[in-house]
Amino acid sequence: MKYVIIGNSYAGVFAIEAISRLDAGGAITVISREPYHVYARAAIHEYMDGAIGESRMYYRDKDFYERNRVTAMLGRTVTQILPEQHRVVLDDGQKVDYDRLMIGAGGVPITPPIEGSKGPGMFTFTTWDDAKALRDWVKARKTPKAVVIGGGLIGLQCAEGLKHMGVDVTVVELADYVLVKALDRFAALRVQQWLRDNGLNVVTGNTVASVSRVKGAITGVKLKGGERLKCDTVVLSIGVRPNTGFLEGSGIKVDRGIMVDNSMQTNIRDVFAAGDVTEAEDFLRKRPEVIPIIPVATMQGRIAGSTMAGRKEVYPGGLSQSAFQFFGKSVISIGNVISIDKNGGFEEIISEDGEVYKKAVLRDGMLVGVLSMNFVTRIGIYNSIIRSRMNVSGIKDKLLADNFGFLDLPKEFRDEMLTKPG
Repeated sequence: MKYVIIGNSYAGVFAIEAISRLDAGGAITVISREPYHVYARAAIHEYMDGAIGESRMYYRDKDFYERNRVTAMLGRTVTQILPEQHRVVLDDGQKVDYDRLMIGAGGVPITPPIEGSKGPGMFTFTTWDDAKALRDWVKARKTPKAVVIGGGLIGLQCAEGLKHMGVDVTVVELADYVLVKALDRFAALRVQQWLRDNGLNVVTGNTVASVSRVKGAITGVKLKGGERLKCDTVVLSIGVRPNTGFLEGSGIKVDRGIMVDNSMQTNIRDVFAAGDVTEAEDFLRKRPEVIPIIPVATMQGRIAGSTMAGRKEVYPGGLSQSAFQFFGKSVISIGNVISIDKNGGFEEIISEDGEVYKKAVLRDGMLVGVLSMNFVTRIGIYNSIIRSRMNVSGIKDKLLADNFGFLDLPKEFRDEMLTKPG
């Protein structure tokens, strides 16, 4: 069996490992537009500021491809998929045949037209090369000043990395507060204060209307509200969209992302998709969503790989979750902690003690979201509770206790967890 995987990040890696376990005679080809061995995209801000070196960027051993019988075509781009011929076409015209294909092409930065944005000093921040380019640019400036457009997770991680490098950084976020997709207002405002306490400037409810240049060099930006900020560097980080442009004419169904069923198969036979490029069922909302996070990508990649190799698995639906730190302070967000209509059966349980803030969200007695700040919570247990759809009304007073754990759960639930196949 000939397997071809487009993409070399989390979805691709977990698909490779699943195929390798199930089909010892299968031949796997990986095609990636990036030239690197498997690396952690989530760590590029730490690489940029020197917190970790190059060797720690890789999360699989150097012999990963060899051990899993993978032909790695790195630094190559797929320009066309021909499903009827079971073939993909590369940027130089080379054709690669497949029996089963998985598209794990990830996302590409959203780059809206901004006056003056084209030219030196403008960056995106989603790849290792982005981090290297931004690092080298900043190091070449005597007193670098940067504006980061976008207060989502990637933008804030980039801003923190730049601050550690001695850069004067301003974050500009269109929404009323940062991390609007991951946190409630209270938590987000607390994060903003952490950022400001550590020397970052944060502007919310505004955006960059234009970039000013003199002889091609960036001198500042003008905000929509009229304010001008001096800078020599601008990072555009307002989000990513699924990388689906090369699928035109393939017949593969695309809405916001590639549409897949619960085995990660597209509408085309023998063609699968996984990771940030896909639009699959959201566990809580029961509708197709693009959820560009690592846990979802790894699960989808494993399920796609297993199904491609002959053992069909069922995708249970994606569950949004984030775990991150800013200046040594931690945040964990699982499920729905934002869209809460108390008239729709929702209930909030909140615990606040100094810098520790915890919140559980219930709907009709079932746990649907957990938020924790400055407290390392039991993310695996909460995930299991949410996915089990168990009624937690009887233990809701314990949910946010510091010592909450497995033994606090109903016996029937514990028994099910202990006897469930691996």
